[in-house]
Amino acid sequence: MINRHLSLHTLFAAALLAFAGNAMAQPAPAPAEGTSIASASAVATTKTSKTADRKLAHRVATALERTRGLNPARILVKVRDGHVTLNGSVTDNEQVSLAADAARQVDGVKTVENFVRVSGPSL
Repeated sequence: MINRHLSLHTLFAAALLAFAGNAMAQPAPAPAEGTSIASASAVATTKTSKTADRKLAHRVATALERTRGLNPARILVKVRDGHVTLNGSVTDNEQVSLAADAARQVDGVKTVENFVRVSGPSL
């Protein structure tokens, strides 16, 4: 009886291996012609664009930090395809204008949306 169970287990294990081997041996469907090149190009373009946006955001933030009379500690800079968005708060109206002007002067900035608002002084 033990040999009979051992034979069934062995047979079952062999069948599983045979099916698993066939399942793994199936080739992946080939992509449509030109698809892989186009998608690789799109990924590279997206990475390049995001890298350029990050660098531009850093340059804008640096320009804000170097602007006299402006406290950029509570200003968030976002960039997408050269379009800059400023969000956050400052302590007076003059700083709102200073932030937008400083961002516009950075090379590579196409447009500036200024959502900086005036709030009380920071603690």
